[in-house]
Amino acid sequence: MHNYKRLLCFITVTLLSVSYMATAQQNKYEVKDSIFSKTLNEHRNYRVILPADYYPTSDKKHDVIYVLDGETVVNVVSPTHKIASDWGVIPRCIIVGIDNKFNDGIVMRDRDLLPTHDKRAPLSGKADNYIKFIKEELMPHINKTYATSDRNILFGHSHGGTFTIYSMLKAPNLFSAYIAADPSLWWDERYVIKQAKETLPNLLNLDAKLFISGREGMPYRGMGIEAIEHVLKESSPNNLYWKGIAYKNETHITILLKTIYDGLKFIYPNYKK
Repeated sequence: MHNYKRLLCFITVTLLSVSYMATAQQNKYEVKDSIFSKTLNEHRNYRVILPADYYPTSDKKHDVIYVLDGETVVNVVSPTHKIASDWGVIPRCIIVGIDNKFNDGIVMRDRDLLPTHDKRAPLSGKADNYIKFIKEELMPHINKTYATSDRNILFGHSHGGTFTIYSMLKAPNLFSAYIAADPSLWWDERYVIKQAKETLPNLLNLDAKLFISGREGMPYRGMGIEAIEHVLKESSPNNLYWKGIAYKNETHITILLKTIYDGLKFIYPNYKK
C-alpha cells in the first residue's frame, strides 16, 4: 500500500508538470516580424517573446524589455527572464529583441549603436537615428500591436550598453529603466562619459533606474565604467536611481547572464508574485 501511494503521488506530480509545460508552451511564443523604417530607410527585423500568461483578449498589460542585438542577446535575456518571473521575483514581461543582423548577414552595430564617427569604424556615428527609429516607429508599433504598459526597459551589451546610456542622456524618460552590460564607454575618447557629465545635472525631470555592470579590475577601469560611476555620484539628478557592479571571474560575454538577472531584480526590488 505504501508503494502504491508513492507511485500515485509520482504519477500525479508528473501529470501536473506535463500540464504546466503544455500550458506554458501554448501561451508563451515567439513572433518574428519586421518593420520598414522611414528614418533608417530600410526594413528592420525584430522578435517578440510573449510571457506565459499573455492572452490577446485579456485586459492585463505587460512591461516591455527592449533588447539590443536581439538576434543573439535575446537568447540569454529570454530564459533568464522566464526563470526569474516563474520564481516570482520579477513580473512577466514582453521581450522585444531588435535584430542588428540583416537577412543578407550584414551587421550594422557600429552605425546604429555608436553616437560618434570614427574613421576606424567607417559606418559609425548614427545612434541618434536609431533612437529616433525606436521612439517614433518601433515603440508605437509594439504598443499598438500588443498589450503593453507604459513601462519600458532597455537592455544593451558592449556597444549596446554604450547606446543604452547614451539614449538615457539623449532621450530622457523614453525608457523607465536601463541595463548596460559591460558598456564600451571607452569609445571616442570616452565621449558618452563626457556627455553624461555635461547633461546629467540638467535632467531634473529624469525619473528612471540605471544598472551598469562590468568586470572587476582593469576591465572595469578600461571600459570606462569606473569613470561613469564617478560622474553619476557627482552629477546624477535625485530621481535617477542607479547601481554599478563589478563581477569577479566573468568574461565580456558571460557577464550577460548575471547582468540581466541582477538588473531586473534591481528594477523590481519589492516585487512579489
